Amino acid sequence: MPPKPSTSLGLLIVLCGPSGVGKSTISRLLADRLNVCYTVSATTRPKGPGDEDKKTYDHITRQEFFRRLDSDQFLEYAQVYGDYYGTPKHPALDQLKEGKDVLLEIDVQGALQVRFSHPEALLIFILPPDEPTLLHRLTDRGRDSEEDINKRFRAAKREIQMAKGSRAFDYMVINDDLDQAVDEIIKIIKHKRSGGI
Repeated sequence: MPPKPSTSLGLLIVLCGPSGVGKSTISRLLADRLNVCYTVSATTRPKGPGDEDKKTYDHITRQEFFRRLDSDQFLEYAQVYGDYYGTPKHPALDQLKEGKDVLLEIDVQGALQVRFSHPEALLIFILPPDEPTLLHRLTDRGRDSEEDINKRFRAAKREIQMAKGSRAFDYMVINDDLDQAVDEIIKIIKHKRSGGI
């Protein structure tokens, strides 16, 4: 006999935070340690170093992005540093319907859209321990010009203020120690799965 389809929906988990806070690293570690589906976002951003090695983004043209947007193919989307990013809707919703947990790694704009369309989602905002640490992490990545680093740093401060002033996020986790931050998020997810808030 074929297995019965799951009657319970999966958990939609949103990890959010500014550039340089470590959300990509945390997302990868969570995907390794938990049985979650990690979504691949579509973006108009050109491919950069490392994009060929790992399937982090689906790189598409602006024309294709807006075609998908017009045909309601995104769960959420946002414009970030001049480029557009969007989470494909149907793969994520199909996984949730099958009872699988889905992990989104998105920015504040997208997270607020998810909060509105899926109020049951778990929204976690990742914070740096302090501003000097965030600036050091942005600089240490070695992939942005000084002008871009300053732009990202200013934007990060705005995002943090927006997140702290919003009631959209269920939890805020400080990424001072990576392992501790991941452990804390895993506890939050398990608590939510067990019926907690």
